[in-house]
Amino acid sequence: MTIAKDFASKLLVAFVAAAMIFTAFASTAKAQTTEDLQQMINDLLAQVAALQSSTGQGATGVASGVCPYTWTRDLSSGSTGADVMKLQQFLNADPDTRVAAAGAGSVGAETEYYGPATAAAVSKFQVKYRSDILSPANLVNPTGYFGPSSRAKANASCVTAPVVEDDADDSMDDDDDSSVTLGGEAALDIFEVDDADDVDVQEGDEDVEIGVFTIEFSDGDAEISRLDVAVERTSSDPWDVFETISLWVDGDMIAEFEADDEDNYLDEDDGSIRFSGLDIIAMEDEEVEIVVAASIQNNLDSGDQGNWDLRAGSLRYFDADGVATTEEEEGDLEDDWTGPAATFNIEEEGEGEELKFSLGSNNPDASDIIVDDSNRTNDETVLEYTIEAKEGDIELNTLFVNFVIGGDTYADVVADVELVIDGQTFKDESPVVTGNGSTTVEFDIDGDITIDEDDEVTVEVVVDFKSQATYANGTTIMAQVRSAERDATDAEGADDIDTFSGTAVGKTHTLVAEGIVVPVDGFEASTPSKVDADGKVYQFQMDFEVTAVEGDFYIANAAAAASTSPTTGVGFTVTGGNAIISSALDSTADEDTTDVFTVNEGETETFTLTVTVDATGLGGTYRVQIDEVHYTDDTDGVTGTTQYNLTPVSDFRSKSQSIAS
Repeated sequence: MTIAKDFASKLLVAFVAAAMIFTAFASTAKAQTTEDLQQMINDLLAQVAALQSSTGQGATGVASGVCPYTWTRDLSSGSTGADVMKLQQFLNADPDTRVAAAGAGSVGAETEYYGPATAAAVSKFQVKYRSDILSPANLVNPTGYFGPSSRAKANASCVTAPVVEDDADDSMDDDDDSSVTLGGEAALDIFEVDDADDVDVQEGDEDVEIGVFTIEFSDGDAEISRLDVAVERTSSDPWDVFETISLWVDGDMIAEFEADDEDNYLDEDDGSIRFSGLDIIAMEDEEVEIVVAASIQNNLDSGDQGNWDLRAGSLRYFDADGVATTEEEEGDLEDDWTGPAATFNIEEEGEGEELKFSLGSNNPDASDIIVDDSNRTNDETVLEYTIEAKEGDIELNTLFVNFVIGGDTYADVVADVELVIDGQTFKDESPVVTGNGSTTVEFDIDGDITIDEDDEVTVEVVVDFKSQATYANGTTIMAQVRSAERDATDAEGADDIDTFSGTAVGKTHTLVAEGIVVPVDGFEASTPSKVDADGKVYQFQMDFEVTAVEGDFYIANAAAAASTSPTTGVGFTVTGGNAIISSALDSTADEDTTDVFTVNEGETETFTLTVTVDATGLGGTYRVQIDEVHYTDDTDGVTGTTQYNLTPVSDFRSKSQSIAS
């Protein structure tokens, strides 16, 4: 469009809009209520927006200049910058998430300020893509905070210029929304006031839930247009405590009150406020939940902290015939503000802040780590855990991890340790040996990681191992965060954090440079099978894999109870009682020498241990466990054997079986 045409089209829009407004106000005598007049103004604004769209001033032109774009930081109320404007333009490209219908933040009038309207639009975006943003974080209600999950979804959606619905579709959607047909002569049947799920809120919280109103109508449908509420605390003024108070339905903010201005209140004496022009549709016999949320000011006086009450005093609605009804005494409604209240507690910022430690969902299983006998072996993850922030944003300063080394010392085995947190790497400080093979290592985070409230970070413990020449083959390592390491953590929120919970204990890993490995994921136990008709004799069969590392190795075809201290073949344990035990060993490996199985270098063979338990005259519940495998590099399978202990032994067990006597 040329500059001349663009100017002409805007002039036409202005002229038509002025004519529409003049016509509308000429007929205000016909408006019966303030709500009717407000609805008329809203309709006019919608028509002006439609005219703007038809002249090329709609979302399509703007959206084409937004994507592709990548947001690189979190945004929230009060944020400023070019990326805020890009976000508003991106949201305005979708009719479902537009920031404003007119004025600042509307299509073509985007700003660099992240205010309540932007937060509300982000909330709509979060609800629209609930499965990608809210559900993975176990959130039900939107936050209005453009954080990691919302940012990831926006970035993924803004790889290419978006396809935007044309304005005819927008108008149709608007018509559909406004064409809800009401029926019947509605009567308010239920109005209940309930506490929020979490009654504790803190200074500085934004749009935090403080109560819930449940409403239901009988005998017809209704359109709720007005609701009066009050927030009360003896000897406290709400305008000194609250920034905003807002109403939410199905995760969408439908109204917001500027609560920090004393002049805005309906009655300053009782802290009451009025929400008008709500247009909430309530169908007959269907409950509507209105969530009341608040943004709390910072640095409150101690006298303003503590329990507050939220009450409802008056509800105005229209039925299908346009008859307006104002209810002031129904259910929990009381116009003198003496009815039941939702109670919430405002705490000092930082109150109840806590760090919670948990084992990560991708924590590595127990494994055999193949190490080099002449060079370092790097980047082996031995533990993954998470840290969650409770009741506030928390900054990490120092973390600790404890290592338990079996068979050698930490100094002989470990070259370096790193923590990887959200893509950032932190090196180990000087380790402190605490005895019994236990060594605690400190990591200086120095405030570089902040965990947002109710969010968590994943921590990977990554080890570089020294050459195996400095420690014994088969040495084990286990990393953990016990209560000692957890409680030694240094972190800051509103105050220093001294409340911690949870632990993260990793699996034991075996370091192998030469010999055999028996992996946990190569083990399988069959369901015990009955041998005799009376059920007094059962057979237990277990398969396990053996891999040869850096050489050919030999395992004798023998199996015996570990309690007899065998030096060849497989050692096992039977628990449950003094039954008659017999066993047999088989394998897919070649038996080049009589009664000796050969596992060639780099090959994996399956071994089958079969144990028969005869409990005649005894009975009981029995289970078989493989404890050890003896191997050698001598073809006789006997000379110079090395004992390989299966780890963790609890993962190499059969199912339990009850056997009759």
